[in-house]
Amino acid sequence: MADILTGKEICSQYSDLANDAFGSEDHRFILTKVEKEALYDAACSFSSNGKNLVTYKEWKNDPENYDDYHTDNIKQMVDSIHEGGALPPMIVNKDLGLYDGQHRLTAYSLIPEIKEVAIYKEVD
Repeated sequence: MADILTGKEICSQYSDLANDAFGSEDHRFILTKVEKEALYDAACSFSSNGKNLVTYKEWKNDPENYDDYHTDNIKQMVDSIHEGGALPPMIVNKDLGLYDGQHRLTAYSLIPEIKEVAIYKEVD
């Protein structure tokens, strides 16, 4: 059986979480893989479109992208993947809604040959 990590343990592995609402002992996660497209339409409470996937075009047109931070970040992730790099697992709730990982999901969506992605999925 795979190890179960608490949200607090996962938070200790990251230095730049945008949403750490899951970062307690009460939230428990398992590291697994899922088809990336299964994440696209899952509900995400903090995204501009209400879904996990914010497309590159949506990031580009987002008023908060005035300095190209979001699109540059996504481009760097895509370049890193093409150069053989790996991105950290995204963190999702029981229903596959993102706690953290929108930029990573957008980057993965731009690379058709990637079918599955690593996630920390919340468990009961």
